[in-house]
Amino acid sequence: MSEKVCPSCKNQNDATVDFCYKCEFPFNASDKEKSIHIGKFISNKGIILDSEDSLTKSQNLLYLAAGFYIIGFIINFSALKQDIFSLVFNIGVIFIIALCGYLLKKSPLIFLSIPLALLLFIYTINYLIDYRTLVQGIIFKILILGSLIYSIYNYKLSEKFKKKYNI
Repeated sequence: MSEKVCPSCKNQNDATVDFCYKCEFPFNASDKEKSIHIGKFISNKGIILDSEDSLTKSQNLLYLAAGFYIIGFIINFSALKQDIFSLVFNIGVIFIIALCGYLLKKSPLIFLSIPLALLLFIYTINYLIDYRTLVQGIIFKILILGSLIYSIYNYKLSEKFKKKYNI
């Protein structure tokens, strides 16, 4: 039995089909309709590049967050405002955030979720201790949490697209 390759998604199809079983490319349509379909497919394929770009930005943001935690740690440590528990906790937070940034591209979903959960936990505990901490650095908090959430969303869309079209 002969097969034809879809010019849009490059998947194999039975020679008798009118539409690609993966991307619904119209084999028997006019050239204009075929071109429109390929254009839409290429545009939708951009989610993969968006996801990779978003992961790189989140990785840089995690490094930046670890850097800010280091600066805060140094300031608080030099002012003798920390006990041994805070010292160990902050070192652990810095290590986890930096490690997640480093490993982010290897397993994006895991290494985006860990710092997201960690930061949400820290912000919640700080809020319960002193509600005023919620608004301190609010722009940075929104930026980092929003970036992590957006990267997770983009990554999931990209994986869904890759799975659908065998990319």
